[in-house]
Amino acid sequence: MPRYLLPVLLALFVLTLPCFMPVVSAQDTESRGLLDKINEIKSTVRVEANEIERRERDKFTIARGDVRIRMENRILNADEVELDQVQEIIRARGRVQLIDGASRLDGDRFEYHYRTNTGVMYQAKGAMPPATVFQGVEIHKEGDRRYRLIQGSFTSCRICQPEPGGVDWEIWAKEAVVEQDEYLEAKSASLWIRGIPSLYTPYITYPIGPRRTGLLIPRIGGGGKSGFTYKQPFFWAIDESQDLTLTGIYRTDRGAEGQATYRYVLGPEASGLVEGRVLQDRRSEDQSEVRASIIARHDQQWSPELSLKSDINYVSDRRIQRRFPETPPELRTSNLTNSRIFLTQIWSNYGLQFLVDDTRTLEPDITDSRLSRLPTLNFSAFPQHLFGSPILLETQLSGTYLQRKETTDSGRADLFPKLSLPWRLLPWATMTPSIGFRETAYTNRTDGVGGGTSRELFEARNELQARFLRGFEVASGRVDRVVHLLEPRISYWFINPVGQQRIPQFDNVDFVSPQNRVTYSLTNRLLAKLKEADGSIRTHELLSFSLSQSVNLNRRTRTFSDLFLNALTPERIDQAVREAKATSLGNGFTRVPERRLSNLVADLRASPLQNLAFYGVTAINTERNRVDGIEAGVRFAYPEYGRIDLAHTFIRGGDTADQPDSSPFHDRKTSGIIGRLLLTPLKNVAINYLGRYDPRRNQSLENNVVLSYATCCWMVGLHFLNRAEVPGIRGSENSVEFFLDLLTGGAPPPPERGAQYLRR
Repeated sequence: MPRYLLPVLLALFVLTLPCFMPVVSAQDTESRGLLDKINEIKSTVRVEANEIERRERDKFTIARGDVRIRMENRILNADEVELDQVQEIIRARGRVQLIDGASRLDGDRFEYHYRTNTGVMYQAKGAMPPATVFQGVEIHKEGDRRYRLIQGSFTSCRICQPEPGGVDWEIWAKEAVVEQDEYLEAKSASLWIRGIPSLYTPYITYPIGPRRTGLLIPRIGGGGKSGFTYKQPFFWAIDESQDLTLTGIYRTDRGAEGQATYRYVLGPEASGLVEGRVLQDRRSEDQSEVRASIIARHDQQWSPELSLKSDINYVSDRRIQRRFPETPPELRTSNLTNSRIFLTQIWSNYGLQFLVDDTRTLEPDITDSRLSRLPTLNFSAFPQHLFGSPILLETQLSGTYLQRKETTDSGRADLFPKLSLPWRLLPWATMTPSIGFRETAYTNRTDGVGGGTSRELFEARNELQARFLRGFEVASGRVDRVVHLLEPRISYWFINPVGQQRIPQFDNVDFVSPQNRVTYSLTNRLLAKLKEADGSIRTHELLSFSLSQSVNLNRRTRTFSDLFLNALTPERIDQAVREAKATSLGNGFTRVPERRLSNLVADLRASPLQNLAFYGVTAINTERNRVDGIEAGVRFAYPEYGRIDLAHTFIRGGDTADQPDSSPFHDRKTSGIIGRLLLTPLKNVAINYLGRYDPRRNQSLENNVVLSYATCCWMVGLHFLNRAEVPGIRGSENSVEFFLDLLTGGAPPPPERGAQYLRR
């Protein structure tokens, strides 16, 4: 650097320094002025009373009789007050009450530092929203949201159980800290239930609010197969968008288990959860086996057109979900576990979907089977006019790689374009003819020899449908009129027959039944137009009844895939076969003659009353004059006393009873009744019931009963489960679990809350 440059820079710095100094000083002065204004506001007190004595020299005020002091957003009421503005202290006596926002403190005497919003109230009671109430010999207010209790108690029952009566529960402690909307931390604490000491602990942390970190109330129970069971959950509120619940479980007869549930919200359109459990069952076939299961859910909506959904279900073995009574019934009785990941993009005329899928059988009595699609890409072109003509073109295109234990792995591409021409013959009748061509190609054959293979199918349809309606005026205060709809329909369907035994069988794409069939149906619907209180009209379907059947114009003895035959249920009218004459080919295919007529399917759905609804589907074999299948259900609700749901499923197995185990129709007979009941016989008492019954064996398979008592501040109950069979363990099982939830929401939970112990 030149020698003359340094003196020049120093001279410039000295000359410009005064220019910057006033600016910095102004900023400091403005900041200090703002702080002084805030402190002045906090220090401002306005006193109202029947009698006021002021000592201006000492800045000391004495007020007596209905004293009210206003300080910023706080109000202090008392019989007598001494205000020392030098020390910024208020000493209040007689019916003292401090209202601080939505919180309140009441007591006999109060020493209060109003600038810092701290102080001590004696023989005091406090209340915070939504339902927290506490009291103590001394209550130290240690900030805007923090209170320390000396020889005090805490409860959330006073909002619905006012004084002078007792409360359902309260926590007494030698010393405790209450942090508003956060937690209660107590030392030498005891839980009192209806005035009776029930539990002592040297230390307890109890969350106040819906999501606060801390130990949750343990659950205890016992069962004939598990022994005594103890569950201790810990809830960690990580932040506003995620939390974690860790649960340790110990069963005296079966060992220890760990569970974890992680929930997260990534934004308004993205959320999910992950649940996992790991255990070593001492009563399993292999006592050294470590068992585990994982459930993961994720939903993400980037835009109305682009979304991601995942549903992951993993089990280390097929019996883990069936062994334990606390597993929800829908998981205990599931025959499959399925994991899927969907990525979907929708445009106005097109759709694209990326799918990864894995399905595994869980039925212990059949061979372990697995089907994986890794991955699948589906492209859909929705119906749109072809070159501006009335003809509509739609296309389905998919490509996937499939893996299945029973057959050779293979890639598959499936193309299915279709043309249709909706044609309105009359104002009340429409005809829609359509033709389509389907090409399906595979990289491997069934035997894995000779490279790939393909299948070509031609499909033609023509459907004629009509709609007749008539309205009837009704002399009723609520019903405006009733509309009767009559919808007949007849269609013809043709698919050319081709040999498909060389094609590996994975799912319903791989075998398409030949068709030369006429299908007819008649639907009656009864609609009520209801007048709402605001004058609007709402449509309510009172009744829907339909009859449908199909006729095979060219019935033959054909070779069907066993996967296709297993999927045939009595109410399907697109195919009907004579099960008794089936002949298994031993390669996953069966030769079986077709029937001329499918079952006649009657479908009834009705809701004649606001609180009553029922449905029924019956499949009638007109060739044998018998009922082959029934699915029916009814629901009745009475708002004050509960509701009842009953569902019955029946599939006849008469023609298949003597079939060998290898037949796809073996042991098809199914019969089961499922019942759900919610009963509220008394105030605060609820009975939730779930039962399964097998009429074939005249045996009750499962009885779940939850008896609960709930008020605005707690919920206590018993969960009893009886199971007739426990997979892998001989004999039936009875188990019972006791639960207790202390509530802080200020309102009693709905009676359905007890049903959370019956399902996930």
